Amino acid sequence: MPAKASLLLLLLCLFGIPAIAQTIHGEVLDMENKKPLTGVEILNIYTMLDISSDEQGAFIIAATGGQLLEFKKPGYKTARVRVPQGYIPSYFRIIMKKGLSEINKDKNYAARTGRYDYKEDSIRYHELYKTELEFPKLSGYQVVQSPFSAMSKKNREIWQFQDDYSEFEKEKYVDKTFTEEVITKYTGLQGDSLHYFMRRYRPSYDQLRAMNDYAFYNFVKSSVYRYRSYNTPRNSQ
Repeated sequence: MPAKASLLLLLLCLFGIPAIAQTIHGEVLDMENKKPLTGVEILNIYTMLDISSDEQGAFIIAATGGQLLEFKKPGYKTARVRVPQGYIPSYFRIIMKKGLSEINKDKNYAARTGRYDYKEDSIRYHELYKTELEFPKLSGYQVVQSPFSAMSKKNREIWQFQDDYSEFEKEKYVDKTFTEEVITKYTGLQGDSLHYFMRRYRPSYDQLRAMNDYAFYNFVKSSVYRYRSYNTPRNSQ
């Protein structure tokens, strides 16, 4: 086996990078009393696979890294969880808050401003991955004292997830701000032209965080002007 192929296989084994759909296990809980929620509709919006939580609030659904799961129940705000790339926790704990669904509120806010509630969403995601994010790392001395813990595959995967989480949060912020709905509204682009434009002019996290709503609007407008000016007729709108 070539050296590069062997290295890739080793990395896949070490860090559990998913190549196919994985089985996601978890439970859905009420935010206030932490009791399990039964009958929660759980939808993988990429595959349209639709299941419900059982009497213990437990669920099992197939998904791969990067796919979005949506949790809905009458009387509760809709929760959405993007399955992380790379290390996927062995068990998901979803917290749902009582209230009206925020789907329309989120869409209207994003369509109006190009923004979403980053702070509240980050707090919710931290609660979701609290066990993994607060899992203690070993110092150099502790590695010597506890070599088996340092060599544990599960521990290495959790520490890798902690290192990747910041980038995961940044990519999620860009995903939820630089959306197809917002870009279509501002530019009129659709279909292949829209997808090409979003890949070519996708802003970085730091760029977006530095922009107010007006600056974001101008960024999109100036980008689509360059797109239409320099792109080939085959790709232009």
